[in-house]
Amino acid sequence: MTMSHDDVRWSRGRGAAVAALAAVVVGIGGMLGSASAATASSPVIVSSPAAALPAQTAVRDSGRVIVYYQKQFVDGSTGAYISPLPLVTENTGVDVVNLAAVHMNPDELRLNDLLPNDPRFDTMWRELAEVQDAGVAVVGMIGGAQNDTWQSLSTDYDTQYQRLHDFVVTYSLDGIDLDVETETDVAVVEHVIADLARDFGDDFLITLSPVTAALVGEDNLSGFDYDQLYASSGASIDWFNTQFYCGWGEPTAADYGEITAYQAARSGGIPPSKVVMAVLTNPENCGDGWIPLDELTASILQIRETTPDFGGVAGWEYFNSLPGGPEAPWRWAGVMRAAIDAPLPTPTPTPTPSPTPSPAPTPTPSSTGAALADTGSAASGQGLGELGALGGIAAMLTIGGVLVLRTQRIRSRRRV
Repeated sequence: MTMSHDDVRWSRGRGAAVAALAAVVVGIGGMLGSASAATASSPVIVSSPAAALPAQTAVRDSGRVIVYYQKQFVDGSTGAYISPLPLVTENTGVDVVNLAAVHMNPDELRLNDLLPNDPRFDTMWRELAEVQDAGVAVVGMIGGAQNDTWQSLSTDYDTQYQRLHDFVVTYSLDGIDLDVETETDVAVVEHVIADLARDFGDDFLITLSPVTAALVGEDNLSGFDYDQLYASSGASIDWFNTQFYCGWGEPTAADYGEITAYQAARSGGIPPSKVVMAVLTNPENCGDGWIPLDELTASILQIRETTPDFGGVAGWEYFNSLPGGPEAPWRWAGVMRAAIDAPLPTPTPTPTPSPTPSPAPTPTPSSTGAALADTGSAASGQGLGELGALGGIAAMLTIGGVLVLRTQRIRSRRRV
């Protein structure tokens, strides 16, 4: 699906509660799908192609589980057939089957090495229709590594787009995933998105599969600026299956958080609900970027703790997905659905001790009151003394006044 690049790694930190819950999730998911995969007993010829698309399958807005169905046979176009049907019969909770890879060559459109109508695909097309009937979307992935898809669209757009249009209609696909792994003019990608949206309506799924660097404004395999693409075409893009492997990071909370933080800082950036974490389902699928299943589920739980609208997980690729391997590849989808739907661990609050009340203060006599009392008594005594003195003076004045009056009367009598 991708080409290698310098490894981009960030630290992993996982709490004990999350790790324990992740182990439980893996155990629950591992119990899914005890039945063996269905195999084709005889080819079934598909009837005449549909003239128009049926009603599109609705896909949840976040928390998606997506599988890339790139190998339909264990060994290229031969060997044992890998059926997608257990993804629904085993109740895995998968949302999207991404059929890969559609190669748009200059002269014809092929599904991997074969023409889409090759009889070897008859059983696959019939079973994919059953998958759709069960409520799971089927999307076709165009492009990928080491093919001429985007060069063909760049040089002969009208012819190539018509082939793509007819392919969608013939096999009643629910959407198209654009995997641009060769340098391409952004105008060509914008053109494809606009035409798909015009021809198939708002419910038709249009997704892209960039590497992580593309969503943090760095150089990437596509050769164009994804910020520019989202600004011009974001309304028609349902989500990004972001490749966290093959040298482009690892599926950890730190790596995912770097993308969401970068986008949150931009005006009109990509919301987390549109950032799906594409991961390896088996270390054999690429030399770098795979982490064990318990670590992956722990990462998902960590992301969900801080990002309620986490976009979901896409697995590259279906046929040998662990823990089931080629015998039961659908079990991976069940583990992912369990991790996305599991209740988050609730942290135990640390009890806060109640404060000890301070003892009530013992009242002490007021020295000011005593002083005032003493001062009042002294003032009262002084006042009484002063009143006594004034009374004596008044008495003397009274007596004196009488004496003066008598003396004046005596003198007046003598004059008479």
